Amino acid sequence: MSELTLAIDQSTQGTKILLVRQDGTIAYKITKNHQQIINPQGWISHDLTEIAANLKFLIRKALSHAGDAAIKAVTISNQRETAAAWSRRTSAPLALAIVWQDNRTTKVTEQPNIKKREKIIKYKTGLPLSPYFTASKFNWLQTYEPAVQTALSTGDLCLGTIDSWLLYLLSEGTYKTEPSNACRTQLMNIETCEWDPELCEIFGINPKNLPTIVDSDSNFGTTTLFGTLEKPIPITSILGDSQSALLAENCLHPGEIKVTFGTGSSIMMNTGQKLLRTKNGLNTSVAWKRKGKTTYALEGNVNYSGALISWLKDRLKLINDPAETDEMAQAASKNDTTFLIPAFSGMAAPYNKPELKAALVGMTPLTGRNEIVCAALDAIIYQINDIISLMCQVFTDSKLTLHVDGGMIANQYLMQRLADIVQCKVLISPIQELSGVGTSLNGMNNQTLTLSVSKTYKPCLDKIQSQNQVKIWANNIKQLTK
Repeated sequence: MSELTLAIDQSTQGTKILLVRQDGTIAYKITKNHQQIINPQGWISHDLTEIAANLKFLIRKALSHAGDAAIKAVTISNQRETAAAWSRRTSAPLALAIVWQDNRTTKVTEQPNIKKREKIIKYKTGLPLSPYFTASKFNWLQTYEPAVQTALSTGDLCLGTIDSWLLYLLSEGTYKTEPSNACRTQLMNIETCEWDPELCEIFGINPKNLPTIVDSDSNFGTTTLFGTLEKPIPITSILGDSQSALLAENCLHPGEIKVTFGTGSSIMMNTGQKLLRTKNGLNTSVAWKRKGKTTYALEGNVNYSGALISWLKDRLKLINDPAETDEMAQAASKNDTTFLIPAFSGMAAPYNKPELKAALVGMTPLTGRNEIVCAALDAIIYQINDIISLMCQVFTDSKLTLHVDGGMIANQYLMQRLADIVQCKVLISPIQELSGVGTSLNGMNNQTLTLSVSKTYKPCLDKIQSQNQVKIWANNIKQLTK
């Protein structure tokens, strides 16, 4: 009888269930999106009750396609910085989850008692003080959500990132997380991989209301998948989605870089056991901690990638289907000077400008639908290039070949533009669902996946042309931040 791992990939847009074979290939997959709740102030939230219902539905559907195969384990990958609060007693959500893109907590990070300690925060976490990360979101939930305040006062409060909440539901009360997620909260000491008392005090979070941090390949407890299995099976891996993709891409050696195109984009470089502290806008993260050994990474994030295409479709009505953007960008005038600065929730590293607003600049009377779509795709690439340039300054032994995965890899214009602007080979993964596959491999005794690249893009633009275009992008950013 064959054996399968059931991988839960909880992304920003939806829930995905994969049935993964022992060799890392996918036997079955199914997805269901959940609502993006955006209020008039631009706050972005998720309804955890909706996500739980979707999860249960998808698990039943996936198991019905397993056939005679045995489900041997469950693994989790997830959107990372989203903040959840739930009842320790009932596991019921106490508030809408605050999504990682949401910057409502800027006023928390600007409090004088927090702001004056930003150097300590950066040193201990590898992250700049920012509303992007989870600690300020936990603080906001405790301050402004009545049900969270009540649970805090009665000892019934659980705070965590989405992995912890999923684990709590699946295992009926196991309260754990691991370093690839915990390192993105701004509450974990990146050297010790433990909750830091000083950081918790800075943000007003009681460590007793946080999950226990264990290794990424730990036994996280057992589950019957909400009663669908007769006997419980182990939950063998949890990884943040970006780190999970890094592992699945086999970027296992220092200097190797991957780019994941999702709702946002994660650019991550494996730095091995080197904890590199940077002052240039990059973040230092834990890639994973396995068998007691910590692997570090340099990281930069683009808030809007797939979300930018959703904006073109749902808000501007410029496209009916994301696939249209490829042909439209190809058809755009090469002489158009339009640039899109997609600061819908500020700009993350390397700019670290949470207050910045989005703008279309450089338009002429000839600018049309194609040119705006092209500017949107280009904006994604310019941000990625800025991050990679900084990485190569910090880690001079980097291997400048990009391993690329995610939902946008089929867009030929976007992939060629990436090769042209970064001036390197771009290797396209044959699998879009690498986050789910990576965490499955992590739970399979650290097995690796041998990927045959589906397509390679090489630069068609010369280096001087590329540099000139990057300079124009940089000048536009500077003009908006004066």
